Amino acid sequence: MIYKNNEEKRSTLWRTVLTVSSVIIVIIAAFFIVKLFTGNPLEGTWVNEDSGAVLEIKDDGEVILNETEGENGEGSVPMTYTVDTKTKIFTVYTDSAHAEGVLSGSYDYNIVGDTLTLTEREYGDQIVFERE
Repeated sequence: MIYKNNEEKRSTLWRTVLTVSSVIIVIIAAFFIVKLFTGNPLEGTWVNEDSGAVLEIKDDGEVILNETEGENGEGSVPMTYTVDTKTKIFTVYTDSAHAEGVLSGSYDYNIVGDTLTLTEREYGDQIVFERE
């Protein structure tokens, strides 16, 4: 055993180990708390049960819409987005002319369990997605 006959050195070593482990626990807890409250709630893969469209929302500001039906047919449409978590607004920007109107615009979003509801801000139309 370390420092068999020296109680003072053992006590110092024990306090050091406790201090270091406490600091590590606090750092890990702070990381998870920050990640919980500042993370993107929309990040992930969402599927529309009605149309079969798959919405992939990435953390880097990119969203990809894979459509299986509709006027564009099969294909993926890359877009960019911003999320305002305070006002719960999801804004999608399209770069290409053929993708204009697919999902472009601002939406109020609501997440209940594994269901994402996007409500168009201007007309009130709703699109419902399930988390995959």
